[in-house]
Amino acid sequence: MISNSNVSKEPSEGNFIDVKKYIGVGTVHVLAVNPDNKTLRNYGWNIPEDADEPQYVYSDDNGKPSARVRFLVQVQEFEDKPIVGLDFWVRPDVHLNGDGTKCEIVDSYCRTAWGTKEEVKAHSIPQYANGSASISSDYKPCHIGESSLLNFLKMYLNITPFNIYKDGAWVTTKNPGQLTIENWKAICSGNVKELREYVATQPDNKVKVVFGVRTNEENKSYQTFMTDTFISNGARPDTTGEYKTARKAIDSLLARRPDTPVSFSAAPIKEWKVSATEVKENDDMPSMFCDDEYFKENPSDLPFGM
Repeated sequence: MISNSNVSKEPSEGNFIDVKKYIGVGTVHVLAVNPDNKTLRNYGWNIPEDADEPQYVYSDDNGKPSARVRFLVQVQEFEDKPIVGLDFWVRPDVHLNGDGTKCEIVDSYCRTAWGTKEEVKAHSIPQYANGSASISSDYKPCHIGESSLLNFLKMYLNITPFNIYKDGAWVTTKNPGQLTIENWKAICSGNVKELREYVATQPDNKVKVVFGVRTNEENKSYQTFMTDTFISNGARPDTTGEYKTARKAIDSLLARRPDTPVSFSAAPIKEWKVSATEVKENDDMPSMFCDDEYFKENPSDLPFGM
């Protein structure tokens, strides 16, 4: 279900096909969702006619299923508009905390919170030390990877937000938009018809993504991006030359994981040459990145705990 999506705003004023990698905040337009070989050939991939179709559904060594949702996007800042894949890893399981005492929940406005089993069973609003969670009573349990996927769609479709910060306070908008994924089981089975229909409602929209590069112990690098931070297409860098939202997200990540081999930048996107801000994944933390080539070579590391 979707309501109140809007044409994305342009900022005022002013690919997997090659081996180039990019870092920084880049503007992307969605070309396809889980593209097949025919679609990839149309966008420049040299794929033999007898090649197997791309794989989007997986199982780990214990038979636990996961699925990849790939948005094939075109980066707008470069003359050749390179094509990149943004991959979101999802699972049919409900997202629980480490000890299984709390469940992530999400409402129809894409707002998330964590509730105890008792709160979720009673469908009451979770209570925190500083007050009630900012979530509506129509919430439902959130699946693994669902909040990141909704966050991307919400920003890409320019859904009218539930509230805005105005004159030093949060103000509820008159007619906030809603967005829910109705058939999560289908998506985890590789059927992304619902997502394609959502994207098709705003065929010309764009959104800004925080791109980065991950380097492993063998000094191999992989394209990655932040899956929890997306920026309105109408946003512009501040006086420092950086995007404030990206800077805040990178600083927050660095505070938790200061010694990781992933580089992000809050500045406008550029071709990656040298490391910028280094941030690295920690095995016991939720994955905030996506580097598909890495997971192809290391399938046992698929982020099931995402």
